[in-house]
Amino acid sequence: MDNLARPVTANADSPHDFAVGLTQSIIESGSQSVVAPMRKFLEDSKKASNLRSSIKALRPALLADIAHFMCISHGRHPGIVDHAATKIIDAPARPWLVQAMNGFASERIYLNNLTVAAGPISRQAGQEKITAIITAQSKSFEMLATSDRMGTAAGAAIAFVLDWAATRDILDECALSLALEPFDLELPDQDQCQQLTRELGRDKAKQRAMAFGAEQLLAQQKGLWQLIAARHNENLHRA
Repeated sequence: MDNLARPVTANADSPHDFAVGLTQSIIESGSQSVVAPMRKFLEDSKKASNLRSSIKALRPALLADIAHFMCISHGRHPGIVDHAATKIIDAPARPWLVQAMNGFASERIYLNNLTVAAGPISRQAGQEKITAIITAQSKSFEMLATSDRMGTAAGAAIAFVLDWAATRDILDECALSLALEPFDLELPDQDQCQQLTRELGRDKAKQRAMAFGAEQLLAQQKGLWQLIAARHNENLHRA
């Protein structure tokens, strides 16, 4: 994550090069590496018949953690994209923002449905500290998305959309495990994100701000997934 901005801005001779570099860096540096082992656990524990009952019992705990922590952070309105829309004044961004805001309105319903179906989270030692961390991260998300530095909010919003799409399959796995129908993902795709990045990143100062916003957003979102993974790994250790 520390290197997200440097290779992109240093070698970005054109808005096109910057857009390609930034979107690729977001995908490569995002939360997918943290989410993948948890998704594999959900898949394997659902299929395997020879797992210890104590291991199988961890499925509901992980499902509840994913649903609850994601809902606490992103299940309320206004969200990251909604906040960013108040700071992004560029006309080419409007169609992207409208699609992203409408898409996340559906995602919020999805998260709330998952939370209700998953039931309460299991309490662990230090639960109050975890709650405080989640609350602080929510404030950090809002601060990034409402930054007055031109380009920061856009970079954060684009990174959030790309990272959400890259990890969305674990929510679908949760839905199937909870006997819910997965929602269709209606967010802007990678090509649309790259096109918007190209439109907005037409000068070096804005490119630096967009890369900064993306880097900081990914650090927070990845940290949220790492918190969920840490709780899951602690449960695995105890099982």
